[in-house]
Amino acid sequence: MGAFGEFFGFDGRLDRLGFLWRSVAAAAALILLSVSGSQLLLAVVRPLGEGHYELGTQALTVATVLTALWVSAALGSRRLRDIALEPAHIVPLYAALWVVNAVLLAPLSRQLPASFGLAEVGWLVLQLAAALGLLLWPGREAAAPQAHFDRPEPTAYLNWREGAR
Repeated sequence: MGAFGEFFGFDGRLDRLGFLWRSVAAAAALILLSVSGSQLLLAVVRPLGEGHYELGTQALTVATVLTALWVSAALGSRRLRDIALEPAHIVPLYAALWVVNAVLLAPLSRQLPASFGLAEVGWLVLQLAAALGLLLWPGREAAAPQAHFDRPEPTAYLNWREGAR
């Protein structure tokens, strides 16, 4: 897997230390790219008066957030696979909860903080617990060793590729 696949790929497993360092490296790279992109927009677009600086910064923000979401989903699914959980069941549930929070819970907690503030805090605690769980939960190697059974040699029928040589 190349450098691009290390951050954007969903295949394989990822241990705790690899998850931590890839998360830190992805966050640093996204911060560096967004700050440099913002400075470039500020230096080039704003003085010329051509184009819309605000529209450029909004597009940069959307691109940064979507890239961060993709990287976090990719790294999280690889880490979940290392914990022996199926990411196809957990990642969509987490994404659905995130959408419900962004569309419903966050606006309601801003409008009525006394009624919905506790639910917003609960969502933040759930996110922190998920992040710490991915970071601290031991992988498959740290689990108790399982019994390995010796497999007999495959029959000629099952091993048809070798018979063709």
